[in-house]
Amino acid sequence: MKQRVHFWALILIICLNSCGELRTIKKYGLKPPTIEVKGKKAFINGTIGETFYHLFVKTLNKNPQLETIVMLEIPGSVNDEWNIKSCLLLSEKGLNTELLNNSIVESGGTDLFVSGKKLIIADGAKIGVHSWGGDKIVAAELPKNHPEHKMFLDFYDKVKVDSSFYWYTLNAAPAEGMHFMTKSEIEKYLGNKIK
Repeated sequence: MKQRVHFWALILIICLNSCGELRTIKKYGLKPPTIEVKGKKAFINGTIGETFYHLFVKTLNKNPQLETIVMLEIPGSVNDEWNIKSCLLLSEKGLNTELLNNSIVESGGTDLFVSGKKLIIADGAKIGVHSWGGDKIVAAELPKNHPEHKMFLDFYDKVKVDSSFYWYTLNAAPAEGMHFMTKSEIEKYLGNKIK
């Protein structure tokens, strides 16, 4: 299972094989996912994965008026495959994504954010990126034509983010670290989608 690994993710990967996602999230003091709808906006918070995907589908089905997903604090995902399903659903629905001045998205949360049709970023918002790793694989050490990159390259293509962003994230920080994008990096890699 490929993962975007954060400081807690190696423990999560092991535990996910033996216990439920929500129990794992709670066990390690992470916030479970929540969604609160206010008019045409849905405010999301917490760690994302399969649980979030099902909650997101339910929210979209009950709220066809939604136009924007506001992301509060998303420290990452516990499963890239489920996170990509959420990202593609967000993109297919043509929803915008928004970060407030105190919003923080990291890792898989950043993938969800960049999946928006248009990206709205308030001054002060933090966008964290790093390499993924897992199963004794370090993504930044793989050759560019390695098949492990395909899932992510296909994903970025579908959400209309240039593949240069993917390669940038692999070198921005190691899997156990995090780099918060500068304004110039945001403009360089995501500028075509910023509202």
